[in-house]
Amino acid sequence: MQKIMDVRIAEVKIAKKGEILKCILGSCVGIAFIWKQKKICGLAHCLLPLNPDPSFEIGARFVDQAFKSLIALMRIRPEDYSQVDVVIVGGGNMTNPEEQDDKKMIGYHNYSAALNEAKKYSFKVLFSEGGGEEGRKIFVDSTSLTYRVEKIPRIIKAS
Repeated sequence: MQKIMDVRIAEVKIAKKGEILKCILGSCVGIAFIWKQKKICGLAHCLLPLNPDPSFEIGARFVDQAFKSLIALMRIRPEDYSQVDVVIVGGGNMTNPEEQDDKKMIGYHNYSAALNEAKKYSFKVLFSEGGGEEGRKIFVDSTSLTYRVEKIPRIIKAS
């Protein structure tokens, strides 16, 4: 029986065999690292794009902090970056569906920051999906070293 571990806002977790990491995302972005050669995976749930006061603190409140944390917790060296698959999802417009300019929404900035960080470290982005007006769930399975993304449709209240 596999254990599902929720990764909440600003958390980063590494899974042991038999665990599934899961997060539910709206404007936040989820960043999964899957390192098949070492049989390890991790998931971060990021609230904001960039830390205005960078530190070495482990966490995932910020996208840039999450990348550094996943690298440290999984003990990934620069020469290993090419072996790590990255999955980036989230960044939906969950708060203001009338807004047409994505650049005014935090979700856009979270998703863009995650793609930029992956590029900065030369990680291979295996899958990315962001924006829109729906939420997402991401599951990362530590046994099969696979991921699954499900969309969560926006519920529109009748007036």
